[in-house]
Amino acid sequence: MADLRVSYSTLDGVHDALGTATRTFDDAEVPADGGAFGADDVTQAFATFRTAQQRSTEWLADVSRTLAQYAHDTQSSVRNADEDLAGKAGRQ
Repeated sequence: MADLRVSYSTLDGVHDALGTATRTFDDAEVPADGGAFGADDVTQAFATFRTAQQRSTEWLADVSRTLAQYAHDTQSSVRNADEDLAGKAGRQ
């Protein structure tokens, strides 16, 4: 049977990278038209696009935050299991 190996440094790296992605998406500024377009159809199209972009950015931030938490939780779970097994092995 193969050994299960978990790289804590990889999980830390994933967590940190996803934390950076979350901050990037949270801080993303979606430009406004500032009245530059003039035509109502163009202004409305831009507003629709801007709303979609904002929703996508919020979704990406949420997904990044969730995945970062999964990486953190995985590391904690594996570490706790290792400590529990080590404790049980020491009592035998």
